[in-house]
Amino acid sequence: MAKENGLGVRLYSHGYELSADVNVVDSIGYTQALLDVTTLDNAATARITGLSDGSLTVNGWFEQTGQHAAYLDSFQMPTTDQIVLVQMGTALGAPCSGMTAKEATYNVNRASGSAIATTATFSSTAGEEVEWGVMLTASKVTSASAGNGSTVDNAASSSAGLVAYLEAVSLASGTVVFKVQHSADASTWVDLITFTSIAAAAAPTAERATATGSINRYLRWNTSGTFSNLVFAAGAARL
Repeated sequence: MAKENGLGVRLYSHGYELSADVNVVDSIGYTQALLDVTTLDNAATARITGLSDGSLTVNGWFEQTGQHAAYLDSFQMPTTDQIVLVQMGTALGAPCSGMTAKEATYNVNRASGSAIATTATFSSTAGEEVEWGVMLTASKVTSASAGNGSTVDNAASSSAGLVAYLEAVSLASGTVVFKVQHSADASTWVDLITFTSIAAAAAPTAERATATGSINRYLRWNTSGTFSNLVFAAGAARL
């Protein structure tokens, strides 16, 4: 397995691309509680696993109409779930991680002699850890009209379902239906996940959706409907 560098990392939060304002993904991952179950006859601590959790911390530079607008909703942190997607490279099939999260903190700091800096943290809320998968797009792409994405080869099929992330940055006009499709031979495609239809007025927006059961080897995205210029990024993780 080849090592990965930090080039081409991109960050999306509920339809906003924050890559141009964020300079550090400080941490993204999960923790697992360890519960003390030591008994009188133990000579050392005994533990079992408890609840797991997912979190993301990002550092950036203050920019009022970009990152600041995404992190604050009507001058307060959003109370709704945020769909967060981090891609580790700009190639099709690059590693990515996603989570459904609440924004926990947003702090702005100006140190002496420095630009105005920001720190935001997110904590998972969907009863799931951070989900690691692959990008179905080569970074952010545009679907000018109904069409299909390039094939992502996952090397083998799987049997435990799939979770997919869609970050819809903008839609010029119309209404689009976005799907994830799978195939056993990269020739015949079957709908796997259908996201909620997106109207132009709704973007930016994002969604996490799931499928159960067997997932074929090959994946791709599909758009349909009467629309123009959907700008988006998408990723998927096999469960």
